[in-house]
Amino acid sequence: MVEFERLVLTGTPRERGIEHGEHFADEVAANVETYRERFSHEGVDVDALREQAAEYVEYIDRESPDYAAEMRGVAEGSGVDLADVAMLNVRWEVIYPAWKAQTEKANEAAPVEDTAEPEPPVDGCTSFGVMPSATADGTTYMGQNWDWLAPIADTLFLMELRREDAPDVLAMTEAGIVGGKVGVNEHGIGIAVNGLISGDDGGDGFRKPYHVRFREVLDAERYDDALRPILETDRVCSANVLVGHADGELIDLEAAPELVNAIYPEEGVLTHSNHFETDAVESVNERRGPSTLYRAERLRRLLVAEAESGGDPENRGIDSAAIRDSLRDHFGRPSSICSHVDESLPEVEHGQTNASLVIDLRERRILGQRGPPCEGEYHEYAL
Repeated sequence: MVEFERLVLTGTPRERGIEHGEHFADEVAANVETYRERFSHEGVDVDALREQAAEYVEYIDRESPDYAAEMRGVAEGSGVDLADVAMLNVRWEVIYPAWKAQTEKANEAAPVEDTAEPEPPVDGCTSFGVMPSATADGTTYMGQNWDWLAPIADTLFLMELRREDAPDVLAMTEAGIVGGKVGVNEHGIGIAVNGLISGDDGGDGFRKPYHVRFREVLDAERYDDALRPILETDRVCSANVLVGHADGELIDLEAAPELVNAIYPEEGVLTHSNHFETDAVESVNERRGPSTLYRAERLRRLLVAEAESGGDPENRGIDSAAIRDSLRDHFGRPSSICSHVDESLPEVEHGQTNASLVIDLRERRILGQRGPPCEGEYHEYAL
């Protein structure tokens, strides 16, 4: 489809934020409007949500001053109100409590048989990791198809952080969001993320936002320190985070508000989509998106079959081309690994694969493209 624009960010956190905001001012504003429209469509009081997001700024200031400074810089550079920029950066943490409160209020006035559990919209995505034992070239690969609201594709870019006091990073993010969602740092640590919903999401109180945690993962020099941001404190809501290392380690963390379930590769392959594989929590998202039940398992089978194929034992294994072919799979279209807009839904609910990324952790490079991967070729971006 189209290449990612790549923006190199240097200097202090505030200076990086200003450059981000100035360069993508229109995209930041468009991103805010897209989320406002979608939240309103879901019945959420957007003004109240925005006020809560503004309250999170002080919390982030205490927990991660550099992240807060960079977020303020984005607001300054783009001319978008800080409360709106904060709403982008803490959208998971504010939408779940808002949705839960809205649903409980509606249920109070409804007959018992008509009550409903909170089921907010959630990012899609199918992620993967492949260990050196299963790859043709002995490297560690990871990445994902990132599925979400179709207009967001136009706001995605690759940010390259060049810093004196922290690792250099190459990661995909949305305009206005400081924390990278999918990427790799100079020490070979990589991250991919998937949306999850549990029945316990949306509790009261402030807890460290996921996007702050994602930045902390990519700030790590050691693998154990890359896992800490997801594990060490409880969370407002759920998310799935795949963390890899160039030396051949892959761990998938299914994070609920007060529980984390670790999943490890089988036959050298690890895949995940948008439902909990543990029964220790109530998994909710498959109610609205049943495709999650087959996307991850299908991707795993496609990759394992590739690892076992080939007449010459020395040439067996998964390579980058095989991964990209698997990410273009259309079984179940439009609700496929390579996801497309479902025209039967209202336009405000239109979603698709907005980005497809294959990360070579050994070489610290990303093969990626914006939009469904079937519509174009991957481009190489090296850190």
